[in-house]
Amino acid sequence: MSSTLAAGGETDHGIPLDGRRKQIVDDSMALFQSKPSLDIFKRGWREDAVFEDPISLATGFKQYSASVSQWFGMPKAFPKSETLAWKVTKSEPGLLEYEQRQKYTFAGIGTTKEVPSLVHIELDSEDYITRFEDRWNGKPIPAGTIAKGLRNFNAETLPHLVSVPKE
Repeated sequence: MSSTLAAGGETDHGIPLDGRRKQIVDDSMALFQSKPSLDIFKRGWREDAVFEDPISLATGFKQYSASVSQWFGMPKAFPKSETLAWKVTKSEPGLLEYEQRQKYTFAGIGTTKEVPSLVHIELDSEDYITRFEDRWNGKPIPAGTIAKGLRNFNAETLPHLVSVPKE
């Protein structure tokens, strides 16, 4: 499945979007490109939103700030992050999904890693993000007790390691 994620997305970006939905995808790609801003979160995320990826699970802005910290920590870990291809595959009431291939450059060593993923975004009736999942290689987020515990731990500790700009 991973080799087909965002296939053709270099030029064909899938389902056309406009308005808030286009802004959500643009903002999401800015986050993945190591270009976080508080405006992104204010503009499109509910304060009780859930963020999940294979290494983090954060619920609500108090804990969710962990994922904000994760996004603000990305430029330090990956000073260069380039979207190679992306393609919107679903735009339905309450749901937006797009596939992407992202190329990350590791700080200090310059090694690169290409990561395909399915970005699954659940929205409220006003198109604010209620759930944001980064599914690496298009695979479901790990659901086991140990994996969930490690992801919760990461969400609790990361804000103490990475500073987020104040408004």
